This record gives sequence, structure tokens and C-alpha cells, in this order.
Amino acid sequence: MVEGNQDGENRALTSRRTLLPVAQGNLPLMKIKASPHDGVATSPESPAASLGASLSLGLACAAFFYPFAWTAQFLVSGLPALLRMTFWGDRLRNFHMSPFGVVAIASAADVTTKPTAGDPAGNLALTVLVVIVVAAALGIPGWKDHYLSSLGVALLGQAALAPIVLLMVYRQEVSTGNLIAAFLFFGVLTWGLMKLAGAIPGGTQVRLAFLAAAFVVPLAGLSLLQVLWQGFGFRRGWILLAMTPAILTCLVAALRPANRSEHKLLPPVRRTMAIGAALAVLLAAGATRGGKVLNNAFLHARQAANRAAMSALPPIPANSPYTKIFFQKGVNLTAQFPDTYDSKGARQMLDALAAYGVNAVALVPYGFERCGDPQVHLMGQGSWENDEGLRQLSRLAHARGMKVMLKPGVWVRGGYGGDLEFDSPADRARWFATYGVFLEHYARLATEIHADIFCVGGEFSKLSPFDAEWRKLIARVRGLYPGPLVYAANFGDEFEHLAFWDALDAIGLQEYYPLPDDLSTDALVRKVEAVQQKVQHPVIFTEAGFPSYEHPNREPWNDSRRGDLALDAQARCYEAVLRAFYNQPWFEGVYWWDVGTDGRGGLRDTSLTPWGKPAMQVIKHWYTAGGR
Repeated sequence: MVEGNQDGENRALTSRRTLLPVAQGNLPLMKIKASPHDGVATSPESPAASLGASLSLGLACAAFFYPFAWTAQFLVSGLPALLRMTFWGDRLRNFHMSPFGVVAIASAADVTTKPTAGDPAGNLALTVLVVIVVAAALGIPGWKDHYLSSLGVALLGQAALAPIVLLMVYRQEVSTGNLIAAFLFFGVLTWGLMKLAGAIPGGTQVRLAFLAAAFVVPLAGLSLLQVLWQGFGFRRGWILLAMTPAILTCLVAALRPANRSEHKLLPPVRRTMAIGAALAVLLAAGATRGGKVLNNAFLHARQAANRAAMSALPPIPANSPYTKIFFQKGVNLTAQFPDTYDSKGARQMLDALAAYGVNAVALVPYGFERCGDPQVHLMGQGSWENDEGLRQLSRLAHARGMKVMLKPGVWVRGGYGGDLEFDSPADRARWFATYGVFLEHYARLATEIHADIFCVGGEFSKLSPFDAEWRKLIARVRGLYPGPLVYAANFGDEFEHLAFWDALDAIGLQEYYPLPDDLSTDALVRKVEAVQQKVQHPVIFTEAGFPSYEHPNREPWNDSRRGDLALDAQARCYEAVLRAFYNQPWFEGVYWWDVGTDGRGGLRDTSLTPWGKPAMQVIKHWYTAGGR
């Protein structure tokens, strides 16, 4: 309750029965004077004392922030997977412990059996259950009035809400389940912060200072340390977004008046800070050392499983000949976390594709660069598409009678390959030099794994006009890889006017030309055939695809736009393209975009993947009974 004096200065009132026991600890004592309202009011000296007390209590919370944050992250990101393993016998697909928590994912032993949208591991429901149970436990009598329990509730809500917010914003996965979970987690976060703000009597500024010291500053500091520890600079924007709900809620919570019935269990602050600091040091040391042991154990177990699976397969025949032209009934098999290319899930998905008549897969390893920075970086052995995974999948594909296209691509922060443009000749020369190193790495690997066709690049629409530079790259690749080469040109101007088609063995098209609403393909066939007739090379659709929402024909490349789910509309577009091109004499196949190694898809998914949807049956019909 807040009451002002004649000067307009706000002063906090508190009951004699619930006066904060600051005298028991090391908080500065407030001078008080009698009030006619059956309580006490602060004297003119008390605002500074109140601010000092709030900051001291904020430091006590900050001392416990790291242990509570680590535990909350484990409860949200680790415990659901362990519960699935214990009670459902699911397979552990990912495990990683660090000083910032535990990330674990478990799901059904076979990722191909139940395609799902947004939450392939099905952990969201368990996460909701864990959050509800733990938040309720922290609210039981005896704990509910303790400021540390309020901090624990707030951190639990923050740990659960942050990944949902990122999922909906960055991956555009705004499902009913995600929205319900987000509102629930936001409610837990708000409840915790409101209770935490009730620890401090006084004005808004006092409570705001307390919440900043107790929650906002430690959250920002821990997030920054995580960025520096993991080395992912591009996550800075993610972390700022993930912190936004907490910061806004703190601002609102600072406006609430103190509740005289809350927060009676306040131990001496110095002792609390010492205990929290000791726990933080012990936990950081234990999580660091224990994480190395457990992470290595998980990695070694997965590597042993991979070796056992590969031991049953014949090796890729050395020096076997390359077929220049073959009909490719393909899909792009892309690595999706947690089922990286070197995983059981990836092998399961490749095996499952054979039942649909697929005789070729495009494997797509990525490099990385920042938009405006003329340097391409290899992602390294820790990437989702690491070299060992590429070796394993190529060996499995050949054992199953499938061809392999190796199609390296470049992730561009702040854009995509078609946005790359360098006005400076020096910058452009640097880009081609670093891209050449990147390309040579995968050309050598393509030879090692006997990739049946190699893609030298794709969708660099503002860089592909530099014909001489591309011809040099192609010549260098020819010296490293003896098989057929293709370039994956973006639909439109790049595809129709590329100058170096003659230096390659096939014309590659990223086939995302819009179709009219009646799905007529006559104009599309004329455009593609015109290029083919000029170059006299076979045409391969290195990518083609449609999202599964209404009118996917209008922007086939765009699965970020949201509309009503329309699985049949996607299937009809697949049918139209295959009917138009499948039996053209100059057409040598298509790689649909995309089938993920994690089995994501299904009847509620609106993305471009055909997996688990009617479009996959269209593929099966044409690939098994289309006449080629």
C-alpha cells in the first residue's frame, strides 16, 4: 500500500506484523515513525534505505540466479527427453551438457513412423507438464512466500518461453499448440516476476532497481556468456528477442504495490549471497567437467553405432565409372537437427525413400558467410552435414542402388546466395578465392564418396554473370572430380541467361516458377525448353517444390507466408510439374525440396516438405509407374 505526504513524496506503508526482518541480516535498517493507520510509514530518510535494501536483496537473488537458471534449463530441455527414455523406451537422439544446462532430445526409435510438424520429438506436451508440476511445487505453503521460490518460478517460465518464441519468430512455426504453450509459459514467467516484485515495499523505482539487479542484469550477463562460450555470434539477435518478454514483464511488475502477506522468509542477505555464490561455483565446475564426460560418452556411443551400421554395407567400388546421363528420381535429403547426417535417423530416412521409387538423393552440405563479407567458411566437422555423415549416407545410398548428387550450398546471414553482390573488384576476387577453396574441399570429397553428379553452385544470381571466374572454378573442379557437373540456377533471369552452361554437363534449374491458378504448364515448358534447345544439355530440376497451404502455385519457394493448410493443393502442383516434364526427351529428373533427416512433415505441416503428405504419394506414383 502506498501513501503520499503533503510534499507529494511517495512513502511505503507496512504492517507491524509483516515488517521485513532486515534487522536479522545485513540490510540497512529503516528509520520509522508511527502512523495513524495501524502501521508504520517510512521517514524522510527511508527512500535511500529502501533502495539500498532492495539492491541488497537483488544481489542475493543474483547470487542464486545461475544455479536456478541452469536447473530451469535442465527441467525444460533435458528432463522431458529423460522421461521419454525411462517410461516410453524412446531413443536418445541428442545429448549435450554444458555450464548453461542440458539439451536432450528423445523420440521413437524410428523417425520415419510418425511425421510431425514443429515438434518432431513430441517433447512440448511433456515440457508443459514439467513446468506446471514444478511451478505448482514452488507455490506450496512454506515456499510460496519465499523470494527465492519466486525467482525459481520466473526462471522456469523464461527457460520454457524463450525457445517457443524463437521457434515461432525465426522458423515461423505458429501452431495452436505452440501458442497455448507460449501463453502458459508467459503466465508462469509473469507470476514469478510479480511475486518477486512483491518482496520490496516502496516506489516503482525501488522495485525496478531490485528487478534489474535480481533478474534482468543476470539474465543478460548469462546470455552473453553463453554466446561467447559457444561462439555463435549470430545468436545475439535471438537472445535479445528471447529476453524481451522478461524485460517487459519486469517493467510491469515494478508498477505493482508490495503485498504485505508475501515474502516472510528472508534469511540474512550476506549468508544467502555466500550460499548462492558457492552453489554457482560448484555447479559451473561440475557441469563443465561432467559435461565433457557425458558428452563424450554419448558421442562415442553414437560413433560405435554408426560403425556397426556401416560394417554391414559393402564399400563403394573404387574407380568405378561415372555415367554422364541418367534419369534422376530424386529428393533433396537435408540434415535437420537432431538427426544430423551422421545419425541413425538420417539412415532411416534414406532407407525409407526407396519405397517411394527414389533412385537418387541430393546431399546438401553448407558453408557459411555474412551478407556483405566476401568470405565463405567451411562449417567443419561439428556441422549437421559433416564429412563423415556424407561418407556414411553416400555408402548407404549406393548399397541401396541409389545415385548421389553432392550439392554444397552457402548459408548467408542476413540474406541468401542471390543477395551476394560485391562492387569492389578486390572483394569479388576474395569471394571467388574463398568459394573456390570451399568448392575444392567438396569436389575432393565427391570423388572419395563417388558422388554420381556434383553441383558447383547455385542461386548466385548477382555473381553468376562473372563468366570468366566461374569457368576457372569449373576447370579447377574438373581436375579434382571426374564425374558430371551441374549448376543450380535460380528460376528466371539467371536460368534463362547463364553464359557458362556449355562448360557443364547438365542444365540445373531451381524450379520455383509460379504457375497460374489453373496449373497450366505450357508457358513453363516453353521457357525451360528454350534454354535446353540453345545449350543442348539435358535439364535437371536440382530443386522443385511447393508449400502445403492455399495457392502454393503463386509463390512456390515461399513457406514463410502463412495460409490455410491445403495438402491437396500441394499434391496437385506436384502432379502438374511431373506430368509436364517427366517424359520430355531432354528432361533427366528432379530433386524435390525437401525431405529432412528428422522425419519432419505430416498432415499438419505447411512447409515445402512432401514427407507424410499426399504429395509423397504423387512422387511414388510417377517414380514407380511413370514409364522411366
